Amino acid sequence: MSLGRTTTGVGLLIVFLFSARAHAQQVDGPPPPDPPATIARDTEGRATIRAIRVATPLRIDGQLDESLYGSVLPVSDFIQVEPNDGTPATQKTELWVSFDQTNVYVTFRVWESQPDRMIVNEMRRDSTSNILQNETVAFIFDTHYDRRNGVLFHINAIGGRLDGQVTDERQYNSDWNPIWDHAVGRFAGGWTLEAAVPFKSLRYRPGRDQVWGFNARRINRWKNEISYVNRVPAALGIRGIFQTSQAATLIGIEAPPGSSNLEI
Repeated sequence: MSLGRTTTGVGLLIVFLFSARAHAQQVDGPPPPDPPATIARDTEGRATIRAIRVATPLRIDGQLDESLYGSVLPVSDFIQVEPNDGTPATQKTELWVSFDQTNVYVTFRVWESQPDRMIVNEMRRDSTSNILQNETVAFIFDTHYDRRNGVLFHINAIGGRLDGQVTDERQYNSDWNPIWDHAVGRFAGGWTLEAAVPFKSLRYRPGRDQVWGFNARRINRWKNEISYVNRVPAALGIRGIFQTSQAATLIGIEAPPGSSNLEI
C-alpha cells in the first residue's frame, strides 16, 4: 500500500509503522512528512523525502501527463549554493520520486523565465566538462545509506546524459554506465525530465522497505546559479552533489529482492 494513497487514519498508522522501521535504520533527518506533503525539513537544514508508489508504469516521454503529477505534491524550494549561498533558487524546480515493482522514477519540472537564453549543446554521453556547462539537473542515490557513496545521474535540457559512481564523496567513476531510460520535453514555462532507473541496475541493502540517501541539483547555467534540494556547503559548489553525508533521506521505497545484473 502506498503512503500517498491512504485515508488519514490508515495513513498515520503506516507513517508510524514506517517511522519505527526507519528509526531502527538510524535515519539522519526529520520524521517522515505528513501526507499530502512529500518533503519535511528541520531547523538543522536536513530533509526527508517520501517516494510514491505508482499503480502503473510511467510513460517515459517527457510529457508530465500522468495522474501522479496532478495528485501528488512535488518537492520544491531548491536552495542556492552559488552565487548567493543559502537563499532560495531564483527559478522554480519541481521534483517527484516514485516507483513501481520494476523502476525508480525521478521527474523534474524545470521552470525557466528566459528559455531563449538556455545553454544546451551537448549530446555525447559522459562528456563531463561539456554537459556541466549546460542547463542540467542531476540526482544521486545513496542506496546503501552509508552517507559516503552513491550513483549519480545528470541530464541536460536536450537529453544529453552523464552517469557514474561516487566513492567516499570525492572519487568519481564515469565508466559506470547502467541501463536506464530518460526523456526530456518542453512546456510554455520551461522544460521537463522523466527518468526510469531499474531496480536491477542498482545495488541496495536486503529488505523490502528501503531507506536511501538522495539529493538533486539544478545548474541554471545562463545565470551561473547552482541549487540543491538539500543544502550543501557552499565551498563545494558544483561538486556538492557528491556529498552524500549532506543529502536528504529518501523513505518509502519498496524494493524487489536483489537480482543478478547481466547485460548482453
